[in-house]
Amino acid sequence: MKVTPESLEGRLMAQRQVLARLVQAADPAVRQWLRDKSEVQVPEEDPGVGDASGAFAIEASLADEMRLILEAAERHRQG
Repeated sequence: MKVTPESLEGRLMAQRQVLARLVQAADPAVRQWLRDKSEVQVPEEDPGVGDASGAFAIEASLADEMRLILEAAERHRQG
């Protein structure tokens, strides 16, 4: 099977849907953890730090994915 951007996107979407169902059925503490992780703190400029934009981009993407999973779980919970 050839891996294409579309096939990767489809796989990620399927994983998000499965995770959302699991989160929806999980303890409320799991949903709260996702809420906490879905908020990324913008770092202040620090001249002593090298290029932190790459690390921040990863953190922002991680938080965004957490938010998307939580939103999908909430949609499942509401029916």
